[in-house]
Amino acid sequence: MALAAARRRLWRGMGTAAAAAASGTEGTLLARLVSEPESRVKATMEEVASSAQHRDGGFWEPLAAALLRASSPTKAHLVLEWKLEKLLKEEIHDCEPYSTIIGFCAQTRNAALAMRAFECVEARGIHLNTGIFNALVNTFLSVGDLLSAVTLYETMEDMDGCKPDSTTYDSLISAFSLLGSGHAMMSWYVAAKNAGFTPSIQAFESLITGFFRLNMLDDAKTVFEEMISLGIKPNSAILEANLEMLSRKEEANTVRDFLKRVSDGNWELNKATVGRLTRICLDGGEIDEMEQLLALIQKGTDLSFETQLHHGIIRFYAKADRLADMEDAFCRMLDNGVMFMCPEDVEVIICSYFRHKEFDRLDLFLNRIRSFFKLNKSIYDILVAGYRKFDLLERLHSTINDMRQAGFA
Repeated sequence: MALAAARRRLWRGMGTAAAAAASGTEGTLLARLVSEPESRVKATMEEVASSAQHRDGGFWEPLAAALLRASSPTKAHLVLEWKLEKLLKEEIHDCEPYSTIIGFCAQTRNAALAMRAFECVEARGIHLNTGIFNALVNTFLSVGDLLSAVTLYETMEDMDGCKPDSTTYDSLISAFSLLGSGHAMMSWYVAAKNAGFTPSIQAFESLITGFFRLNMLDDAKTVFEEMISLGIKPNSAILEANLEMLSRKEEANTVRDFLKRVSDGNWELNKATVGRLTRICLDGGEIDEMEQLLALIQKGTDLSFETQLHHGIIRFYAKADRLADMEDAFCRMLDNGVMFMCPEDVEVIICSYFRHKEFDRLDLFLNRIRSFFKLNKSIYDILVAGYRKFDLLERLHSTINDMRQAGFA
């Protein structure tokens, strides 16, 4: 009775759902189906299925997927219809291929075909399972028919062998995240936990990014902390959202704490997150944060960000007149194969040496970079002014000669 009532409710919503629906196989077969008229698709499938090469019948599934990738949803529908008709004709009583068809219907947003396949399974007394219900739930969610999806969930709760599982809850959480319903997201998350299931990383992403978009930062933080406590490593989207949340809260040491957690948890940072962190660290001028981030990305995440951080660290130490730290910083950079990109970075180093009157160490620095860095007129001017100020005539004359050879008057 419960299933019959659910079916009636499902079909009442089919008008809206149908209106919302989007009207590695062998390359030669795929090309053939793409080029043929729609009226020939089923005949071609039957012809191919009867050939010795495809007697096992398994070719239809990758073919349907390939048609979807080739932006041929209508022909993919026809392939699914052909397979359903073939299953019925051959009186296949295994639930799995029907579930696969319904799963494809979620991708093509074809709720009508999914419901037809489901009812065929029922009519033939095939044993239902959670998988086929989940496939149908996903199909209705794909067309925005939330009433039917929730009705199916309620039906599953009352059926032995078809109880909702983690996939069911993950699908509902993701759907309500896309809809921007914070209360519903949290309700399904709590329901999943109460049922003894741990959401997948994709569901956690839907929760955290969904709450973030709604500016429900406390809820996003709560879910994030629960995810970490479960030992689940955040993906790039979750890390970006978490970093943005910390930035919005404007709390002290947020970036430093974030970097420490990334390091302790061995989390992976993508290019976008590294870029954002680099800008934050350089703008803030916090040397500890710059050093922390550099240690995380020196494995080759992105050379441009690594270069920016090296230069930022060198400028910080130079302007702070921490000469030993400055030398360690540029030696580390050069030893890692990163070169100076901006004359200004070389200028601040030279000025730091002059302030400390470390002329021999300045010579060593200049000798090291001459082979790969061409001094410009501004740098020569700083050297000339510095040597003249300290009456270092030999170095002054040598620098003027070098300057003239380089084409600067």
